[in-house]
Amino acid sequence: MLPVLLHELNNHTQYLSALGALELAGESLLGRGEGLARTGREVEELGWLLGICAGGLGTDLLRDRSERRGLAPLVRLTRKAVRRAGRDLEHADRSLPDLDPRLGWRGALEVGSVLFAASRTVLSPLAFEIESDEVGLVVACRAPVEALVGAPAARAEPDSARGAGWFLVRVHPQISP
Repeated sequence: MLPVLLHELNNHTQYLSALGALELAGESLLGRGEGLARTGREVEELGWLLGICAGGLGTDLLRDRSERRGLAPLVRLTRKAVRRAGRDLEHADRSLPDLDPRLGWRGALEVGSVLFAASRTVLSPLAFEIESDEVGLVVACRAPVEALVGAPAARAEPDSARGAGWFLVRVHPQISP
């Protein structure tokens, strides 16, 4: 996911550099407030996502920071990364549950890791659901359970409620990167 994130950051840097060049050339920046506001919101999300990626690589920039609406930008980033690999996520623009502060960035990272790993094993867009439970989140995917490698695979279980071909991973506060 990091190459996609760096590309997104580069796009915003280019936009801000272009505005700086206009300002230095004496051009008026009036009327550019909407673009600046949009860039500000997106860069704030990208900062959250950069912190998640850094944490996944062993540097905890976010500490205990959590973003209540942090799953939506994470799923959008994961979808872009999955698309770069020639796959897709089904209905990635759906409404998602809030990220429980107890899960923090580590929970978000695990959700993205599960979706990315599962998407690599299916040809059609990955069917998935993310739901809150009493302890954390449940990520359900329609893909072979063997799709997951590492820590999530140890906790993946068949999802008989959704039917054959579905597995689920419970994301709880005790996870670590």
